[in-house]
Amino acid sequence: MNQELSMVLAFRRVLERAGEGMGVSQAVVRELKGTGPQAEARKRILLGIPINSALLQIIEAGSAEASMLASLVIRCQDGSVQLTGKRGEELSYLAERWVKTRENQRLEANVRRSRGLIASGVCGAVSGMIATIGPLLGSLSNLGNPGASGASSQVSLLFPAATMALLSSGFLGVYTSGKGFYQNILTAGLVYLLVSIAVAPLANLPPLTLAIK
Repeated sequence: MNQELSMVLAFRRVLERAGEGMGVSQAVVRELKGTGPQAEARKRILLGIPINSALLQIIEAGSAEASMLASLVIRCQDGSVQLTGKRGEELSYLAERWVKTRENQRLEANVRRSRGLIASGVCGAVSGMIATIGPLLGSLSNLGNPGASGASSQVSLLFPAATMALLSSGFLGVYTSGKGFYQNILTAGLVYLLVSIAVAPLANLPPLTLAIK
């Protein structure tokens, strides 16, 4: 459970206790048991600091949902505590849905980003393999005309294939990662380099010739 959702649930319990008739400060001390801003707010109240000052850090630095519920808890003291607590409890369910929706969107974005990096790696691997052993495959299709230089053909394939792999990975990264597209480019480039080095011995094999007896 992330910190935002933890604070929203904690303030819901505070509002529930306030709606049942418990004092606001007592409910806050009882229910805010987490770490970070929650623990700090609880500590301030136990030291006798007014609740509006104790929850100020959460209101200023917390998420929009936690800030809204913290402000509602403070306002409980200015009106009907039970009525505000019950209304705030209903509002907390809406805030919980907002936080969960945002968390689901973040997880989906991470999945898309991971899949994009995997696809970039595959693109770099395939491009590097094709570019490296391309001259060897060409020699198999031209057994009767071995005059072309394999080395010059290999050089002519390596750079265009690298450019194609990097551009493709970059566009994919823009779609899946937004401003983080450079990670896709780096992934494709690194895999392309490693595969090219690993497959290079195959490209140095002598061209095959067809002997007719």
